[in-house]
Amino acid sequence: MKKRHIVLIAALTALVAVIVIYYAFPDVAFKLLLKAERISAGLKQQSIEVGDLHIEYLEGGQGDVVLLLHGFGANKDNWTRISKHFTPHYRVIAPDLPGFGGSSRQPGANYTIAAQADRIHAFVRAIGVKRFHLGGSSMGGNIAGVYAARHPENVISLWLVAPGGVVSAEPSEMGKELNEGKPNPLVVNSVEDYDRLLDFVFVKRPFIPGPMLKKLAEEALKNRPLNQKIFRQINVVPVKSGLEGALNSSVVPTLILWGADDRVLHVSGAAVLESVMPKAQVAIMKGVGHLPMIEKPAETAEIYIRFLRQKK
Repeated sequence: MKKRHIVLIAALTALVAVIVIYYAFPDVAFKLLLKAERISAGLKQQSIEVGDLHIEYLEGGQGDVVLLLHGFGANKDNWTRISKHFTPHYRVIAPDLPGFGGSSRQPGANYTIAAQADRIHAFVRAIGVKRFHLGGSSMGGNIAGVYAARHPENVISLWLVAPGGVVSAEPSEMGKELNEGKPNPLVVNSVEDYDRLLDFVFVKRPFIPGPMLKKLAEEALKNRPLNQKIFRQINVVPVKSGLEGALNSSVVPTLILWGADDRVLHVSGAAVLESVMPKAQVAIMKGVGHLPMIEKPAETAEIYIRFLRQKK
């Protein structure tokens, strides 16, 4: 048998094996796909015990630390696709916030924004990081903002990606639906319901392989009871202050980034925050929904890296 025939047979055998794993063993396929994305981004999974909490996180790259906080119902891998643009220049750390991902899930714990900001402070002290660039998406943006207001000496710069907690913003589509008593679009009630969630947070859904999509949907459904509790707690904010009150007159250099077509949190929140923060700048991404770092990772990374380089 000729050498090229042997190579062809080997390649076809490998392809068949991949297809079998993809369809017959979705959990295995999910783990392999996730590992591949992390390797491509230069990230490795780490874990640490902080008090009575187990915290898992992704870490990779060298240079100034960029600490990234995911949003409600999400996990550390919300930052994986964009991180491949960061790790050649920065040391990226993206934790699973307690209550999400692989970190501790304690049904009786306090998940308010203030409590979560305190946990982030304990986490960075435990891993030995003193000064860092801090970013957060949605709920994570709210936590990042509150953290920066409490510990400005630790924060080199702040990146707020459609942050929650801006009470002076115009009502979003989600806010209106919740006020009308409709189901929370961010809480999944069935595996099939996950498609609706993706359509709500994205303008153009990124490609998610079938096994990964199925696994994410199953995880969201399994975590529904705790997610409902956390959602209630993160939305208990002082009506007259909110995030804009916490960051009023903050001089931490800040990039506020928002998708123009965000249905979860209204883009008007960007102007509200900019008006109270002397060193803030705003970037609005056209044709983008609630999660710019997943929907358009390269473009989002370019905006953020340009901002970071201005700080040097």
